[in-house]
Amino acid sequence: MEKPAHTQFPIDDLLKRRWSSLAFSSQLVEKETLCSFLEATRWAASSYNEQP
Repeated sequence: MEKPAHTQFPIDDLLKRRWSSLAFSSQLVEKETLCSFLEATRWAASSYNEQP
C-alpha cells in the first residue's frame, strides 16, 4: 500500500513513501487502568540509568 507523505519541502523518496500502520480504538480506557500504567512507567528502568 502506498501512502506518500505530503511534505512542505522536498525529502528523499524513500522517506516520503515510508509509513507505519497505526490504529487507535475508540474504546475509552478506565482512569484506574491508565493511572496504573503510568505508575508502572514511572518505576521502569531508563536508558543508561539516567533518570531525569
